[in-house]
Amino acid sequence: MIALFAVFLTISALIGWRDRKRLDARERTKLAASFGKTGGKEYTAERLKELRQSSARYFAEQPGSKFTVDEITWNDLDMDLVFKSMDSTCSNAGEEYLCGLLLCPRTDGSTGVSEEGLLWWKQNEAERVNVQRILQSLGRGSKYSLRDYIGLMGSLPDRSAVKELYTVLLTAVSFGIMYFHPAAGLLCLLGSFALNILTYFRAKREIDPYLFTFRYVMRLLACGRALAEELFPHYEDEKETMRSVDRSLSSFKRGSGILLRGSGGVSSVNPLDLFLDYLCMLFHIDLMKFASMRRSILGKEKEIDALLDAVGSIDAQISIASWRESLPFYTVPDLTGSRYEVTDLIHPLLKDPVPNSIDASSPVLLTGSNASGKSTFLKAAALAALLSQSVHTAPAASYRSCCYRIYTSMALRDDLVSGESYFIVEIRSLKRVLDAASEEGKAPVLCCVDEVLRGTNTTERISASTEILLTLSKLPMQIFAATHDLELTELLSGAYVNYHFTETLEGEDVKFSYQLTEGPADSRNAIRLLRAMGYDPAITDRAQKRAEHYSKSGRWER
Repeated sequence: MIALFAVFLTISALIGWRDRKRLDARERTKLAASFGKTGGKEYTAERLKELRQSSARYFAEQPGSKFTVDEITWNDLDMDLVFKSMDSTCSNAGEEYLCGLLLCPRTDGSTGVSEEGLLWWKQNEAERVNVQRILQSLGRGSKYSLRDYIGLMGSLPDRSAVKELYTVLLTAVSFGIMYFHPAAGLLCLLGSFALNILTYFRAKREIDPYLFTFRYVMRLLACGRALAEELFPHYEDEKETMRSVDRSLSSFKRGSGILLRGSGGVSSVNPLDLFLDYLCMLFHIDLMKFASMRRSILGKEKEIDALLDAVGSIDAQISIASWRESLPFYTVPDLTGSRYEVTDLIHPLLKDPVPNSIDASSPVLLTGSNASGKSTFLKAAALAALLSQSVHTAPAASYRSCCYRIYTSMALRDDLVSGESYFIVEIRSLKRVLDAASEEGKAPVLCCVDEVLRGTNTTERISASTEILLTLSKLPMQIFAATHDLELTELLSGAYVNYHFTETLEGEDVKFSYQLTEGPADSRNAIRLLRAMGYDPAITDRAQKRAEHYSKSGRWER
């Protein structure tokens, strides 16, 4: 019988080992095949918001010259979509590090990534997959930031292990009474057990949120130890951090299994775990260990942050290396220039982008008809700067500039919550750019503005836009502004260089080249687009006649 049982256990162990090997092989194949493809994770709006907030809070406080991309610019540039297309990380630490890089671009010419490392991850598939499997063991855990949990550790009331010894004392006293008065002693024992269980669950509810932190820190330490044993180059500083923090938290790890063995409670199916669950409820053994582990981890926040950075940076950089390969082409940016120079610039989210080049040593005014490509070019120009200063990658054939603080004013809308109209939102947005560009001792501003003051009447729009754009042109900044008001090309002559996008008419259809061309636009296409979309010819013909009359006489025909 014993021999049969031993055979059964051996066969079960072999089957389990085989299944684990098959699962590992499938995961490795999946990871290898996913390299060079855009990220495919699903995110809720809440998770993306929390990710941005936690990353911005932490990264903005770290040493180094950088600035934080504000919410208007983030939304204008569709940075949630950019982040999701780039993100193939395997852990929360990697997600937060990658998001932090995008939110806080460097402004001192340094980089938060290793160029040699990015190339190495691309060229060494087996080692890359090994590291990703280690990172997967860390997992993504909670939707909230571990850094936020660590920051709350100090607010937890100190649970002294000595206070929990009353459970042992009550039990001992009950057995003592039972020796002289069995019935009374048994009642005391049952009463002490009931009290211990009641106080146990109250205390457990209090510490449960922090058990997630403890478990994640333990996984983080194990992940760091495993990564430090890998022989991948270019990350010796990160590996030394992993070893150092692991040594620093040795007392935290010691005996942690009694507290972190599972989810707790009586849901465990393992008989040993079930026995330990009841033992903890009766004698608060895990609560005593929690008090000890809490004391060990307090004051170690900086070490844990450093470990998160070391692990997260490797995870994020593998993701960046993969994203690079998903682009039609890219370049390593040169951030030592004095002006904005780019050749074959593309927007990284477009499937079939049209490359454009520009050498801008002065402010640029873009004109052109509707849907011709002005807004896309503005976004691509701002994105190239942001990505160059954050993930050391420009979606272009070449990119050279100085380091900028990047602001946009493009996809604005009414603020229903505050009751502010579009125009009020717009002038507040432009004012923040003026204020930023006027700050002394900081990196110059790169600003992209789409349709300046579109929220007001034509006369005041042209007048105010001229003065605002002239003021911006005199500040230490590079500005790209797009407008439909062709009058601005003359009013800003000498201060701005004119470029435009154009189109061709083929029958009743409008064809766009999306090619940037020097000089101001000389055509309009709104009425043509109405025709192309199937509007009644009576409407479009009358509209065309009215427009021609205004162009000749300067007055609108009733």
